[in-house]
Amino acid sequence: MQKSQRSFMQRVWDAKWLYIALIIPLSLLITFEWIPALGALFNSLFIWNGGKVHIFVGLEQYERLLTDRTFRVAMQNLVFFVVFRVIMQTIFPFLAAEMIVNLRSQRWANWWKIIFVFPMVVPLILNYLIWRFIYNPQVGLLNQALELIGLGDMTQAWLAEPTTAMIALSFVRFPWLPTLQFLIILGGLQSIPKEVHESSQIDGAGFWRRLFYIDIPMTRRQITLAMILTTIFMTQRFDLFLVMTDGGPGYSTMVPALQLYQSAFNFLEFGYASAIGVVLFVVMLGLTILNLKVSAGEAN
Repeated sequence: MQKSQRSFMQRVWDAKWLYIALIIPLSLLITFEWIPALGALFNSLFIWNGGKVHIFVGLEQYERLLTDRTFRVAMQNLVFFVVFRVIMQTIFPFLAAEMIVNLRSQRWANWWKIIFVFPMVVPLILNYLIWRFIYNPQVGLLNQALELIGLGDMTQAWLAEPTTAMIALSFVRFPWLPTLQFLIILGGLQSIPKEVHESSQIDGAGFWRRLFYIDIPMTRRQITLAMILTTIFMTQRFDLFLVMTDGGPGYSTMVPALQLYQSAFNFLEFGYASAIGVVLFVVMLGLTILNLKVSAGEAN
């Protein structure tokens, strides 16, 4: 036993510089990630205005969430938005990656990679402002295009109507080609051995058979990761709704992350905002675990 302990301590001592090098990133992770997360859980048990008011109320904030109509509507909007974007931001990156993998010219493949990755350098706020102009009811490109093709009766104030506002926001950044998800799926497709595709060609498999029986099954892990990341990103997103509609008209485009922001900085209800943040964390964690289990079950 002592020999085993000495051997372990010797290995630690031999790698001491690696452990020392980990101190800085670990300390930053604890300071800026773990402590704020635990602080949110702690503050959710208090009525807190960000200042001296700090009154313990236990689970009262969570009980308030159960009866908060705004939060209920925000969760419904979030479900619609997340489901729509997860589907779109998985299908379109996969199709784009499939196109690049099937290009015979490596030069053109590299150019298309640059084109699909380029949006990463464009600030999101600029993208949102462009789309807000597209949806402008007077001079917006969407209404102008509808009038140009003879569908002027369909023009409307897309972001000002409760029936169309959420759908319009879901189409922002069309054709939904997020760079990170695209690169993940592209890497999965490029990792498929060429021998597998060559064997399928010899067996007479066409494009669609290869797609559904080789490419999709062999990139299931990458697709699952892309879906999980999209779910997390979309659940956390509030900047889109803040810039485009600020949750309106009414609460038709309100989402929990935006309600969290407004509760904290508009109404100084930091304790209630912390409770919303804790609920969002639990929801994201649950969805991630569920997604992983479903994926693992399909793999088996």
